[in-house]
Amino acid sequence: MENVVDSKQEPLPAPTILTMVAGQLDLGGVSEQAALVGLAHEISMPDVDLVQVGNTVFVGHRGVGANKNKVVGRAFNVDTARNYVENYVKYLKLVEDKGVTHYSIDFEGEALVPIAKAIGKKLQGAGVEAYMAAFDDDSGYRVFFKFPSNIKAE
Repeated sequence: MENVVDSKQEPLPAPTILTMVAGQLDLGGVSEQAALVGLAHEISMPDVDLVQVGNTVFVGHRGVGANKNKVVGRAFNVDTARNYVENYVKYLKLVEDKGVTHYSIDFEGEALVPIAKAIGKKLQGAGVEAYMAAFDDDSGYRVFFKFPSNIKAE
């Protein structure tokens, strides 16, 4: 990660974090400005939940109907690795408290695998089920979380 800003030393506003992350991503030929316009549109959608914890901004999309308690998310982070893990665990608790039963996130490459594993270790003993699966084409991973307090006995 090019720009890291320790949230314990310098908390940043969400727009700054989103702009910094957009400047670091491979946007596949899309300009940074166009990516930010697209992101602004995305976060203004009615089903989107935008939460900032530390210098990490989480964007979550709730399902509809029978899937209303399932969320697919993205994380935009410029915080330190240690803070990112803590921010993620706090965010997952917030999501669970909102009645979410399942949460998933995708990421490309290998760089975030140690972060995902550290989050999983932090959740041990909390009853949260966490899984990570590689994409068939080895381009990245999907991480799943299933929350115990919201799961109905079947």
